[in-house]
Amino acid sequence: MTMIKKSFKTMLTGLAASALMFTPLYAASIDWGKVKRLQGLEFLNYVESLDLKGQQAMDFWKRIPLSRANKQVARLFRKEAFAIYMKKYPRPEGRAESFTPGMGVEATGPLSGQSLKLPFSGFHPLPEGPIGDPRRTYRIGYTIHGLNHPWSLNNADSALWEARRHPNVELSVLDSGFDNHKQVAQIDSWVKDELDGIMIWPMQEAPTGPPVNRAHAAGIPTVTIDRQVGSHEVLAQITGNFPANGAQQGAYLVHRLFQEMGMVEANILMIRKPLGSTADAMRTGHFLKVISYFPGLRIIDSLHNSSNRTQSQQQVAEALKQHGLIDVIFCTGAEQAMGAVLAVDEAQRWNSRAQDRRIILLSNDDLFEALEAMREDKIAVTAPYTPLLGGLGLRVLLQSLAGESVPKNVITPDLPMITRERMNIFGIQTISIDDWAPYSYGRD
Repeated sequence: MTMIKKSFKTMLTGLAASALMFTPLYAASIDWGKVKRLQGLEFLNYVESLDLKGQQAMDFWKRIPLSRANKQVARLFRKEAFAIYMKKYPRPEGRAESFTPGMGVEATGPLSGQSLKLPFSGFHPLPEGPIGDPRRTYRIGYTIHGLNHPWSLNNADSALWEARRHPNVELSVLDSGFDNHKQVAQIDSWVKDELDGIMIWPMQEAPTGPPVNRAHAAGIPTVTIDRQVGSHEVLAQITGNFPANGAQQGAYLVHRLFQEMGMVEANILMIRKPLGSTADAMRTGHFLKVISYFPGLRIIDSLHNSSNRTQSQQQVAEALKQHGLIDVIFCTGAEQAMGAVLAVDEAQRWNSRAQDRRIILLSNDDLFEALEAMREDKIAVTAPYTPLLGGLGLRVLLQSLAGESVPKNVITPDLPMITRERMNIFGIQTISIDDWAPYSYGRD
């Protein structure tokens, strides 16, 4: 069946009819060997025939193996050793937690004074009031980079909000200022002062390994928030939906291109977080797995910066001058995306694709400002990753200090991707900007 010239709606009708050739399967029982051999429209035909919906559909896009159909993408995936990151990244054991829009409690950030809606307030819950021995004060330290950044600020907000619910908990939050040596010194100082527990948001994994080992040797439990550290001696690690983020960006892009053109072809510029960071590796790696099935996708450049908006703007501005045609800008963070928005604004290049189609900007994180850019049709999709994890990390640590058993891997559920209006992408239901705005960070 020839599919290239058909509209997306007509194409889906054809796919539904051809689904009779296949037996609908759940993601857990899919013949991945067969999937790996497919490419392009044949691959899309098969995906539609599976008739997966909701989390099962999301799991499919997260789990698909790397294809050799796009040789450039496969080379980049192997060159940057993304398989190693994926192998060691924690995965849910047994029945995974799920998230439903509307969950969580409303709060005011103690540091920022901003309105927050904490999506995971019901995960590992603690009743308000003293924890453990009510006659004892539990001293906790939290070292986090960049409190001048809204992501880190609201992350710390969520931890302080939880601490204030427990009168015998003292939480000290220190900004390590994107300086690994400073963060190491902060942890070592707390070990010397014999704090009861330490929480860490690391910039990179390796430098935090030795101080976590020293804390463990001193009998002080540590909990990592969002990212992993270079030690196995942590009490618990709170990790999120990085795999879903990259897979969501890839699935959206494939859907969008096919909807527009009846084929999946584009030139992609990648603006990424620091090389070697967990967020960049997991998001980029899963995005590359998805697009590896489409030989018509070409990466014209892959650039990194320190999650800096100005640097991102400069990189995109230079790329717009250097490359005649950029169809897609893939970003692994909201600052990269906002820098890209500024650069395309300045160059007046939004409708510079073939046939005056709009540049497709793919973003991560749920910065309120980025959601506003989505309203203006400057960001096409956001794969959200909430910073409001500090309170969850503190609850897990406090439960342990109170004598309860806690899991080493606390994995937050996949969050729904955000589009301007609700839409269905290969069985995955998106939510609108207004649906997610209360959960966004950097509000007010």
